[in-house]
Amino acid sequence: MSLDGLWVVESLAVGGELVPPLRGTKLSLEFVEERVSGSTGVNRFMGVVTNDPMFGPLATTLMAGSEDHMSQERIYLDHLTSVDSYEVDKDDLRLIAEGLVVVALKHPGTDGVSKTS
Repeated sequence: MSLDGLWVVESLAVGGELVPPLRGTKLSLEFVEERVSGSTGVNRFMGVVTNDPMFGPLATTLMAGSEDHMSQERIYLDHLTSVDSYEVDKDDLRLIAEGLVVVALKHPGTDGVSKTS
């Protein structure tokens, strides 16, 4: 299955648990051919898809946010640069680092809302 398209973060690993993004933030990841981009909830990022790790260095915009939002951003970007494998099941994408799911994403529906099963 192709990863191309937009994926929305449903949860990310924080302190060993998968938790949803902070209220009011939308974290995303978009694949277009060999490129990746997305939102951290505060900033936009972009980079290239590689093999191992999955993503090369990521460039980000430099907007400032609250301490909580900037902490979430750091965690998300750290997870992305540590990913060494992934699993896809229909509209679900799980990014894995060292055998643990660090980010869980869902392919949004055509109306921009995440599909639910």
